[in-house]
Order: sequence, then C-alpha cells, then structure tokens
Amino acid sequence: MKLISELLGGWENFSEWELRGLLSAYGGRISERHSKYIEFETEFPGEITNRITFSKRVSKILDDEDLISRRYEKVKFAVRERRNEGRESLIHAVAKTIKGKVNLENPDVIFFVYNYERPIISELIYERDVSRLLDRRYNARPMNHPSSISPLLARGMLNIAGLREGENFLDPFSGTGTFLIEGFRMGLNGFGIDRNSKMVSGGNDNLQYFNFPRNIVQGDFSKMRDYRNIRTVVTDPPYGRGSKVFSDSRKSLYADFFAILADLKWKGSVFCLPSNELVELGKNYLNLSIAAEIRVHSSLTRSIVVIL
Repeated sequence: MKLISELLGGWENFSEWELRGLLSAYGGRISERHSKYIEFETEFPGEITNRITFSKRVSKILDDEDLISRRYEKVKFAVRERRNEGRESLIHAVAKTIKGKVNLENPDVIFFVYNYERPIISELIYERDVSRLLDRRYNARPMNHPSSISPLLARGMLNIAGLREGENFLDPFSGTGTFLIEGFRMGLNGFGIDRNSKMVSGGNDNLQYFNFPRNIVQGDFSKMRDYRNIRTVVTDPPYGRGSKVFSDSRKSLYADFFAILADLKWKGSVFCLPSNELVELGKNYLNLSIAAEIRVHSSLTRSIVVIL
C-alpha cells in the first residue's frame, strides 16, 4: 500500500526517524522524502498508525481509478488541501470527480490533496490527536519530577528504536518510569535501572499506578551487563548541567556509558545527549546519528541520537 505521512511542523527530522523506525519494525520502505511529507509503502498501515506519534497525518495515496470506484459512491466526504503558494487549488476538481456527497461538517471520508511539487490525492486514515496519545492519569501519578521526559517524546523515541510488540527494552536511567509506562502502553516490555533509591520507589509506584509491573531495580548503568534478551536501550540520561546524581566528571560518566553500549552491541538504541561535545565523544565509541535537536533554553540544546 502506498501512503503519505505529513511531517509534524518543527519536528520534521524526528518525524522521519520515527517513521523509519516503525517501518523497520513492521516492514516497508520510504519511496520519497519531501520537505513537508514522506511517501512510503507498507502492508501494515494499521500497526504503524496505532503507534506513530510525530506525524501530523497519514493517508492512503489514491489514483484516478480509486477516486471513481464504487467505494465512494454513497459516502459523505470533504476535501482538504495543502499547497504551495501560487499553485491553483484542486479541491473543486477532486470533489467533482468523486460520486459521493460533499459534507464538510460530518464526512465519512476525508480526502487530502498535497499540491506541492506534484499533486497527490489521498484518503485520510490517521490524524494526530494529542488527547488520544496522552494518558490523563499522568496528572495524578504518585511521583513526578521536573526533569521527567515528556510521554510524547518517550513514545517517539521508542518508535525510532524500531521495537515491535512483545520485545524487551532497557532504560538504565529510568527515573519516574515514563519510558517504561509508554512502552507498556504500546505493548512493549520495559525494564529499568536507577541509582537513586527514591526514584526507584517512585518510578515503581508510577508503574503500579498504571497497572504495569514494578520493573525498576536499584543500581547504576553498569548493571546493563546483567540483562539478557534485551532488544535495545531507550533512555534519557540525567547527566545534564547542574545534575547532582554523581560527583565524578560528566564526561567520564558518559564515556563509561558509551563503552558499555559498544560492548553490548545493542543496535537501535536511542538516547538524549545535552551537548555537542558529548555527541562527538559518543562517536568515538558508537556509530551515532542525530535524529533531532531540542532547544531547552538559551544555553542548552539536547540531541536525540540513534545507534546505527
């Protein structure tokens, strides 16, 4: 099936990496990458749209025969369009082709026209809805922390890792347990480590609150070596500026973390780094690529990196 994914504004690179991760998990390939959307092929559109978080929309690409097929003869439909400035709108022409009835308020089917370099007509099958992606229970979880990663970002990073339902991943800096919670919500099996006993207790309380197993144990990241049957690591190390977790130098701690990951050879691992210096350090140990850069404030930009 040929589909189109509309990239999320401001997150275009991350959106592409997420789609690539899901295609590696379920099967499929990207056929063309444009500045605002990606054309791709897969036989598993449902699995991908059930998981995808950083695409604005996903639609099935239609040809002329599709538009005049009996499938659309009795449907109520609406046509929407995205186009470059100066290009003539195709909404009216597409609407005239379809044999159904226009209903802008309550359509059964929404057609999207991507009218950029060349027109692409598609049927909408997924539209991003943050209220569906976010679990409201986060507002009342037993433990929160200012440095907790966003659940949406956690979902996206897990998708970049190319994990399928039933596979195991490890978060060696699990904190409040957000990666594990979002992993379990998507049918993955998450395991966590944290050095701080209070975070271990609080993170496990959060997992239990969501009716997930208390899978966080106490220890530092070197405990990663004790785990078997782990597919990959997805994590947000806490060693940013001002971190008081360890008294040793941040650079030395990251070097040890990179060395262990290199030893374990868990490809597809995804994690955040708080400086370009640490990205370059990581490249001495691992084949890293930057999936996105997130500006936290004027003096801190975090890079989300992937081990290839």
